[in-house]
Amino acid sequence: MMNTVCGDNRVKIRGRIVEGLRVGANFTQIPWVRKQFISKLSIDPYPGTLNLEIVDQKDLQNFEKLKATRGVEVTPEDPSFCSGKCYSVLIGKKLKGVILLPVVENYPKNKMELIASQNIKEALSVKTGDFLEVEIL
Repeated sequence: MMNTVCGDNRVKIRGRIVEGLRVGANFTQIPWVRKQFISKLSIDPYPGTLNLEIVDQKDLQNFEKLKATRGVEVTPEDPSFCSGKCYSVLIGKKLKGVILLPVVENYPKNKMELIASQNIKEALSVKTGDFLEVEIL
């Protein structure tokens, strides 16, 4: 899917784990959201997202290139929700997951939200402040 961004080499983006707004757990468990993650991305989402702050300029450039590609759309059934674009990734070289990009105005350019089928921090033994790398699949 990502050959347009990276040729034969997979793009890797690194970021620092930061605290989020604590709304991801509710979002990932909404029936239509969960259904689309399962059917379109083969991920039954763990309640919540993990947030990365991208601080390195090269990582930020790679992230911008990724966001310019199509991705997999998550389309809301409820008009009060935004849509999202998703990309399959390998988190920390071990855990399959998804980048979720909410399609909203003024969403921080350096913020990446990750979703997996299990608690990412526990599965990878990482904590807030640690750096984590994702590889676009």
